[in-house]
Amino acid sequence: MSSCLHVMGLGPSGIEQLTLGDYRRICSAKKIFARTSEHPCVQELITEGICVESFDEIYATEPSFEEVYESITEQLRKELKKGSEVIYVVPGHPMVAEKTVQLIGEKLAQEYEVVIHPAVSFLDEIFRVLKFDPIDGVLIRNNDALKDVGLTGKEWLIIPQVYNKLIASEVKLDLMSSYPDDAWVYITKALGTPREQVDKLPLFEMDHGTYDHLTTIVLPPNSDVISLSRLTKVMATLRSEQGCAWDLEQTHDTLKPCLIEESYEVLDAIEKNDMNNLCEELGDLLLQVVFHAQLASEDSEFDIQDVLQGVIKKLIRRHPHVFGDEKVETADDVILTWDRIKQEEKASGDYELAFFNDPLGLPALMWASSTQRRVAKVGFDWLDIDGPWGKVQEELQELKSALSDGIGIREELGDLMFSIVNLSRFLKLDAEEVLRDTVHKFQRRFLKMVELTRKDGLDFEQLPLDEMDVFWERAKSQENSGK
Repeated sequence: MSSCLHVMGLGPSGIEQLTLGDYRRICSAKKIFARTSEHPCVQELITEGICVESFDEIYATEPSFEEVYESITEQLRKELKKGSEVIYVVPGHPMVAEKTVQLIGEKLAQEYEVVIHPAVSFLDEIFRVLKFDPIDGVLIRNNDALKDVGLTGKEWLIIPQVYNKLIASEVKLDLMSSYPDDAWVYITKALGTPREQVDKLPLFEMDHGTYDHLTTIVLPPNSDVISLSRLTKVMATLRSEQGCAWDLEQTHDTLKPCLIEESYEVLDAIEKNDMNNLCEELGDLLLQVVFHAQLASEDSEFDIQDVLQGVIKKLIRRHPHVFGDEKVETADDVILTWDRIKQEEKASGDYELAFFNDPLGLPALMWASSTQRRVAKVGFDWLDIDGPWGKVQEELQELKSALSDGIGIREELGDLMFSIVNLSRFLKLDAEEVLRDTVHKFQRRFLKMVELTRKDGLDFEQLPLDEMDVFWERAKSQENSGK
């Protein structure tokens, strides 16, 4: 490698925080390249007569920070082609919150020698001013990387480079999705310089502060941050000796009715298209998952992390077309891939258990549909809709004969229902949903029928069946006309 790039950190403030070696190297260099001149140390170096060329003009011409950093990296590449040694200085420590240094490692280090020189970081000044030990836990995130980071509130959260109120406002909104509105926030500015300043504000007022290129946001640990870990902690407290008597009595078996009830309440919210209620019911269903995981954890069987790990691995393993090299064309291909991998996972077990492995607690219509889909995948199916339609007619006649003979009625009724489920599958309709829709329709018409009788001053329960039928037809007619 003919050229060498020296990357040096300027520390968080002036020349006094430069290492002696870096200061000597800078003083002996003919020209220094700085990511920005908006730094106390750069200004002091210029005052001492050292030639510093900044890349500030790139910030004014490029539309995004990513393109700014890419452009700076390419400018450094051009300089390396000219001579044997190039010095590039950045604020703070080169390896802390410095995107250009990451790009240099990715794009230049293969062609040229790159030497990273350590320096005092802005983090050192934060530890000094706010008087906390990083061993207690620190999370550092850029201002545009907060939404999907999984904030827990267990660590000190440090957000550097909050340049202005616009960025501060965006950060505030991102934080308020996890942190309490009144959580304390430290706004630190120009630490280590004579202009050093620390303001403490509640989160909801954070964007009322003043910001510049030397501003960093710091949030202390907060036990009220919304996270899965907080939910599991609340659940553990409820199960503790100081917790709830009812929660302490529960077992996997006693919670089964709750799990079923919460699942159906989720379905009810979906059917009603009630998004507010759906949000609440999904929370109740998640609580059941956490509750069972807590019980298992107490028995040293597994915990919530094992649950998360299992489902993440399963999703990745069963989607090789997303996380691997396998190619699929359609949604049907995805289902075939999923089923193939699922069978491979269970290949070492009993064939019957691996093939018909639906939960026995499924509603009968859903169980029948699933069973029919499984056998259809291995070729045991009708060629077209004429097959299931003919089977429905056949089973209807057999039920009629059973009713006449008084023998085998239960079995023939079940066969008829099973064949109707098969017909619905060929019609690409879900039998469970179809029947639920019909039940809703029946209830709606029945209530309308009762309403009409009351409007006519009649007692519905005292009406003979033929008069009830008249009101039923009126209710049906009004529904069909949209009244």
